[in-house]
Amino acid sequence: MQLIVNLQPLMAPLTGVGHYTRELTRILVSKNASHGINVHGLAGPNISPLNSESSLLKESPCSSGYSSKSKANGALKRYMRNPLTRHVYRAALTYRLQWYRLQKPDAAEAVYWEPNFIRLPWQGKSVITVHDLSHKRFPEYHPKERVSFLNRNLENSLKKADRINVVSEFTAEELTTLYGINQGRIDIVPPGVSERFFYSNVIDQQRVIAKYQMPSHYCLSVGTLEPRKNLNRLIEAFLTLPPEQQRYCPLILVGMQGWGDAISPEASKAINAGRIRLLGYIADEDLPALYANATFFAYLSLYEGFGMPIVEAMAAGVPVITSDRGATREVASSAALCVDPENIEEIRAAMILLLEDNNKSKQLMYAGKERAGQFNWHHSFELLVSSLKRV
Repeated sequence: MQLIVNLQPLMAPLTGVGHYTRELTRILVSKNASHGINVHGLAGPNISPLNSESSLLKESPCSSGYSSKSKANGALKRYMRNPLTRHVYRAALTYRLQWYRLQKPDAAEAVYWEPNFIRLPWQGKSVITVHDLSHKRFPEYHPKERVSFLNRNLENSLKKADRINVVSEFTAEELTTLYGINQGRIDIVPPGVSERFFYSNVIDQQRVIAKYQMPSHYCLSVGTLEPRKNLNRLIEAFLTLPPEQQRYCPLILVGMQGWGDAISPEASKAINAGRIRLLGYIADEDLPALYANATFFAYLSLYEGFGMPIVEAMAAGVPVITSDRGATREVASSAALCVDPENIEEIRAAMILLLEDNNKSKQLMYAGKERAGQFNWHHSFELLVSSLKRV
């Protein structure tokens, strides 16, 4: 089988879709001989065979924004947010796909995998991955142009795809409810968690503490800073803790700046006092140690298709507080404290419990490790291959 993968999610600082695309494509490339899948990547103006040395698969365009490469990736991300330039870019990719099909005799039998919702025009077989449907449930939590783009294109993308992959049972149900998709067309291919999150060592942990000047204890949240992540309520709940607890265990927010939701005056004061810190988008290799050093992890998103940071934190041995709805409850199962993400008192009570009850924290640490072990990239790869072979 020849497979064409759209690698556009790898051409800007990686978020959830980018990590998902990179990890599964890496394994597809490494296992091509045993599974008979010849992988080609669509990136910019090129469609070319992929191997383990392909630059987009070898490294993350990561870091805190100081390198020339990360600056270029940031510029690309801003470029892709503009509706006009995004349209031009998609048109160029479409032209490249069509030209490839005309020039390569065997391309008519190729399968095109679109890992990021919207299928490019392609006359052959295709599989798409849908990560969530938050733009339908909560359009107010997205920029208007993103909602408009998905509303214009997703339904047609779903109709044209031969198979539809989703990352959770929750998202599969959402596709049936909102778009009437037959469950027989849907395959669940959840993300995995990299082994490095399970095995953070003391040297790395000390390095990360020094690099970011971290305190001995801290509450951690990781995710793009945007309204859907519900950070304002997390911050509000944190600021109701006694001042001595805030100083003892400050709130650390990690993630690149999204859009919306200005920081409140109270939060600004806490930031100035060091009780809340915004680290921004940090180096990918620093994340396991940053999780492992945390006192607890909070992820109170109002809507998720999966919620990968939950599993990463569990793998690192950190007790987790998360939302009691949708995919986050499915992913966490019974291995986390699940609370109403709109209830400040519930969030506050969960924080206090993990700050004061060492036995409960240990119980969740062990349960979380076991739960995280159920999400494995190689198992996800097998599920993806099974889906591709159903086309």
